[in-house]
Amino acid sequence: MSKRSHMGSPQHWRSAQTSSLQALPCPVYFRAYPIPAGTRVEAHHHRWWQFMYAREGLIQVQAESHLLVLSGEYGMWIPPGCEHTLWTHDNVALESLYIDAAWINLQRDVATVVAVDPFAREFIHHCCTHLPDAWPATDKNTQKVQVLLDHLQSSPETSLTLPFPAEGALLTLCRDVQHAPHLPWLLEQVAQRVAMSPRTFSRHFTRATGIPWNQWRQRLRLFTALTQLRAGSSVTTAALAVGYATPSAFIFAFHQLFGVAPARFLRR
Repeated sequence: MSKRSHMGSPQHWRSAQTSSLQALPCPVYFRAYPIPAGTRVEAHHHRWWQFMYAREGLIQVQAESHLLVLSGEYGMWIPPGCEHTLWTHDNVALESLYIDAAWINLQRDVATVVAVDPFAREFIHHCCTHLPDAWPATDKNTQKVQVLLDHLQSSPETSLTLPFPAEGALLTLCRDVQHAPHLPWLLEQVAQRVAMSPRTFSRHFTRATGIPWNQWRQRLRLFTALTQLRAGSSVTTAALAVGYATPSAFIFAFHQLFGVAPARFLRR
């Protein structure tokens, strides 16, 4: 599988490396720290589960062949050994849990975005700010942490992930679309581009990514537009830049994916 970044290499990104933690100081290690806007955290992986949550700001994460978006209503499960890179488009207040695999019962083998409700949001913040790095394993602490883990494991998955094909002509096509999201990229056109019939292309693409072509193309456009909105672009400018004919069509599609209109999303 290609390890090339799906975010490209903008010159303004500030490179950073993650902590060189070799072992967990306790079975569930809570971390809270700021990451400045414009930071790219180098590719890395952990030997334990991670639950990543941005209490403030927007993060894009490439976890192996998946591109994912995180804001304050969503968190991400990252399995052990999953290589991931992240980019911050805002000043981010990151709150993460590093979790010994014996403490959870998850069957996921890829990074997954889940909803974070107000209860989980405040519970995560409480643990990150009140439990010491190596918190004592009293019955009270253990029960508190287990309640949080049970709640997070039952959180519903969302569609805020954009899986890329692992390799080959389909991956090249997706990168081309990423660099020019404003173009139509109709099914017949992209199928011809990779020397397939539309029907064969649809079958191969869905098998490679898990979602149909038109849905993938729309998610890419909306993910791209979201970063532009966060950078200060107007709804109209962002909509036109990613190929929507009208702001109203963009707002409708945005609401379908994110659950709210762009203006409300940005106020979160």
